[in-house]
Amino acid sequence: MRKITDSSHQLLLQVAAGETNAFGALMEQYHAIPYNTARRLLGEHWLAEDIVQEIFLKIWINREQLPAISNFRAWLITITTNKVYDHLRNQKLHTQHQEEWREQLHLQMPPEEENRLNELLGQAVTRLSPKQRTAFTYIKLQGFSRQETAIIMKVSPETVKTHLEAAMRTVRAYCLSQLDAGTSILLLAVLLKIIL
Repeated sequence: MRKITDSSHQLLLQVAAGETNAFGALMEQYHAIPYNTARRLLGEHWLAEDIVQEIFLKIWINREQLPAISNFRAWLITITTNKVYDHLRNQKLHTQHQEEWREQLHLQMPPEEENRLNELLGQAVTRLSPKQRTAFTYIKLQGFSRQETAIIMKVSPETVKTHLEAAMRTVRAYCLSQLDAGTSILLLAVLLKIIL
């Protein structure tokens, strides 16, 4: 395994002492290592950049521990890999919880209420632009993540977010305008979970 050079060790000591210029130099010198690792595992440029930012933030916050690291490159690869796996695990858990929640509520919902919910959402969704409709359907109705939807739509996650926010405003306004005193608590609970 490649050990850090004397100049690299000196840089770590300077960062540990709180020198911001040294931290900038460290980021510049080592940025490619976590970026390439995360990009290879996640396949997305923007996700890899998010991981890199989190890692360097963690390095700066825990900078007093840097002098004890004898192989900074190997350490950087290890924490990047761990961060990527944490991200994937959290994403999977989030998707599982969404699916379980939907399944549970729909099992409790009488068929006429489920029909009313589908009709109401269907009417609201027809008022959306094609891109808003796609973002809303994938994320809110099918449980896809914003990242997955961005890949499907071939746009950035920020663009998906913009489309989803606009769609949510339209769907929310329409659905709330259609509710009346006869709306059941269960239907309202499911609907609110989707539109809020």
